[in-house]
Amino acid sequence: MTGHALDCLKCPSFCCRMAGYVEVSRADIRRLAKFLGLTVRAFEERHIVEKTRKGAKRIKSGYNVCQFLGEDRMCTVYEARPRDCRGYVCWNQQDDTVYQFARFFQTPPAQLRDEERKEK
Repeated sequence: MTGHALDCLKCPSFCCRMAGYVEVSRADIRRLAKFLGLTVRAFEERHIVEKTRKGAKRIKSGYNVCQFLGEDRMCTVYEARPRDCRGYVCWNQQDDTVYQFARFFQTPPAQLRDEERKEK
């Protein structure tokens, strides 16, 4: 990766909008249910969008936008977010597509033009 720092507050939530799944453990479900003031059963009925053949439960599936992404592009359950979300940072992944997209998105146009000129 480059040394370019990202400002997560300037990112349009690529990690919550792009392809991927968010699996939730029993502990995640209990934490999220408590945070939302729901029983575990009520949370599962309202928020589990997919169950795998092996019984894993997901709150985000495929190319869907995460149901907990707010209008302000902030996580509405951040304090109780699942383990999958806690461990994800776009700058520390094998596939750097999200990082490169976020980097491009946050780079001022004048700097992009300068970089383009240097490449020619």
